[in-house]
Amino acid sequence: MRKNPAGNPTKVAVFHPKKGPSIAESSRVKFLATKLDGDQWNASLSISHLSVTDEGSYECQFATFPTGSRSASVWLEVLAEPVSTVERLEPSPILKEQALAKCISVGGRPPPKIDWLSDLNGTVNETHEPGLLSGTFTVTSTYSSVPSSQVDGKNVTCRVKHESLTKPELKTVTLSSPYPPEVTISGYDDNWYVGLTGVVLTCDAQSKPEPTSYKWSTATGPLPNTTEPQGNQLLINTVDKATLNNVTFLCNVTNALGSGQAQKVIHVKDVEQPRLTTGAIIGIVIGVVIFVAVFIVSAVVVWRYCPFQPSRSNRRSDTEYSAVNDVEMRDMRSPNHGT
Repeated sequence: MRKNPAGNPTKVAVFHPKKGPSIAESSRVKFLATKLDGDQWNASLSISHLSVTDEGSYECQFATFPTGSRSASVWLEVLAEPVSTVERLEPSPILKEQALAKCISVGGRPPPKIDWLSDLNGTVNETHEPGLLSGTFTVTSTYSSVPSSQVDGKNVTCRVKHESLTKPELKTVTLSSPYPPEVTISGYDDNWYVGLTGVVLTCDAQSKPEPTSYKWSTATGPLPNTTEPQGNQLLINTVDKATLNNVTFLCNVTNALGSGQAQKVIHVKDVEQPRLTTGAIIGIVIGVVIFVAVFIVSAVVVWRYCPFQPSRSNRRSDTEYSAVNDVEMRDMRSPNHGT
């Protein structure tokens, strides 16, 4: 007998020792002991092609004469394994929190549990809906964050837990996030001097989407006449102190989300400062390596071929000393002693 979650009883199967089994749904419900001469105390049932309607409390009753009847119950829980997928979402080019990834688990019973594994400071939103099959559920979890360069290209993992799974199911996705320009200026090596030619300042910008414009200026206004802006580069034909010394150059970069700016202060020297060439640096490194190697070899040689010599205080450690009478000592030191 089966009682559904509402408590309504339904007769499932009856086994009579003389008449045999009587089963309502014989195509999928069977007694394990099907023969009349089998073990009459084995009333175990086999149920195939489970559905949600099979869930409930099953009661087994033994009727014997003249001792009467006995019964026991067991709860049958019907599980449905979910199918899970994860996908990356393409956010809008705006600087506000929005969904960047979505994890969907379909057809689970009971509803699966979803969480996200990430070192980002994101937020999670979850919804539950009825599944395609009766009694199943579809769970959708979205991962949201404010777009930034720290988010773009990072991996997040959707973890799905369910009673039907031997271990949690992991689904990883790489996020795509727009962000405004992050700007730096390169090309200045702190050794610009009067008369130097053909130098270039480069405005390096990282952004998503790509920059739409570059604008060069100085902290005091327009660019010097000796400079020529060309996109993300500022060309300087000849360095002179009058127009470039202590000048702060600004580069402003814009994309669809906003703008970013960097600055670089130029100091012009009268003459070129000596600098180490690549060959000189290599020579210094080789010299240091040789010195260290010689020092180590010398230490090993001294340790192996110059054994330790004990100090004088330790050489006569087996000598015994005793007190001597002063009179006897004086007699022994006298030149006439013994004559």
